[in-house]
Amino acid sequence: MTTPAPQSTSRPEDAVRAVTDRLLTGLQARLARAIDRGEKATLSRNDPPGDPGLWLSLRLEDLHGSTGPGLSEQDYVAAATAVTAAAQLWARTDIPHARSTAQRVTLLGHVVARIARDRPAAEEDLARALRCHTLDELLPRLRPLLRDATRLDFAQLAADLYTWQQPEGPHRTTQQWATAYARAKNRAYRAPAPRP
Repeated sequence: MTTPAPQSTSRPEDAVRAVTDRLLTGLQARLARAIDRGEKATLSRNDPPGDPGLWLSLRLEDLHGSTGPGLSEQDYVAAATAVTAAAQLWARTDIPHARSTAQRVTLLGHVVARIARDRPAAEEDLARALRCHTLDELLPRLRPLLRDATRLDFAQLAADLYTWQQPEGPHRTTQQWATAYARAKNRAYRAPAPRP
């Protein structure tokens, strides 16, 4: 799996976002042409996202960027684990990766708010995910939570999973997800009902 090196970034989250976006955008394009099905199958296996063998097959050395000293060992491990976890979730859910834009917000909190309109139990699924303390607890909660999603910004999710692994990261990340969910839910209730 070849991923072009990201531009030089000052924050590991930016490198995680750029590498994940390039990786999944490339994989989706190749899969659309019936190429690289084996790569998706590899990601669908039940290997832990902290497996260095997966990092090598995903060519995650690109997280270091093309200039500068690169990431510390601790940052690289957290970054590679985050990219791999997001890529595995993408492979296991068949949800297309779509970057979030001003016109179409595809961040986790917003996506779950849209899901909850048709499946109210999604709100409780989100609450269970927000109570997790470790990445190992969180990852199994995300897949069923997103089962009705039509698209998701997996690059931003990877950056969030990187942040999750930092001191106070679960608290910061869950606050962001809950805030985004509440904001999107509030907008949905204020929006006029579609005309028949």
